[in-house]
Amino acid sequence: MSDSKSTPLMDAPDKVKWEAAFRATLLASTTQRLYNLIGTADQKAQVLILLNSIIVPIAFSALSRHELEKVAILAICTAIYSILMSIFSIYPKRRRGHKPDGTRNLLHFGDIGRMSEKEYLEAFQPIFNDPPRFAEEAVKDLHDISRRILLPKFFWLKLAYIGFFLGNFCAVILALYTILD
Repeated sequence: MSDSKSTPLMDAPDKVKWEAAFRATLLASTTQRLYNLIGTADQKAQVLILLNSIIVPIAFSALSRHELEKVAILAICTAIYSILMSIFSIYPKRRRGHKPDGTRNLLHFGDIGRMSEKEYLEAFQPIFNDPPRFAEEAVKDLHDISRRILLPKFFWLKLAYIGFFLGNFCAVILALYTILD
C-alpha cells in the first residue's frame, strides 16, 4: 500500500535533483524579491526628495508674506528633514570588513572586495564545493541583506514619510488657521 502523500515526483530516482532545483529556485526568487524591495525603497526615497525639492522653493517664496512666514519655515524644515531621512535611506550601508560575530559574508561584494583574490578563493572554494554548506551560505546572505540593507533602509524611509506627512499636515493646519484668523 502506497503512502497517501507520495507522488510520482517523490518516487522518482532523481528526487534529490528535483529537491535541489526547488531549493535553488526558492533562493533565487527570495533574493530577487529582496532586491526588488531595495529598489522600491530607493524609488520611494527619490520621490520624496523630488517632492520636497519642489516644496522648498515654493515655501521660500512664501517667506516674503509676513502672515505665512511661520507656515513657510515649518514647510522648509519639514522638507529638509524629509530629504535628509530619504538620503540616509538611499545611502549604502557598510560595515568594517566582517559581521559582528567576526565572520565574513563570502557572497557580499563588500566582504569580497576587502579580501585579496587568493584569500577569497581559499575561503570560498571549500564552500562552493560543498553543496549543503554553500546553501547555508546563500541563506545567510539573504539574512545579511535583510538585516544590513533592508531594515535600515525602511527605517529611514519610514522616518522620512512620517516627517513629511506630519510636518506638511501641521503646515496646512497652520496656514488655514493663519488665513482664516
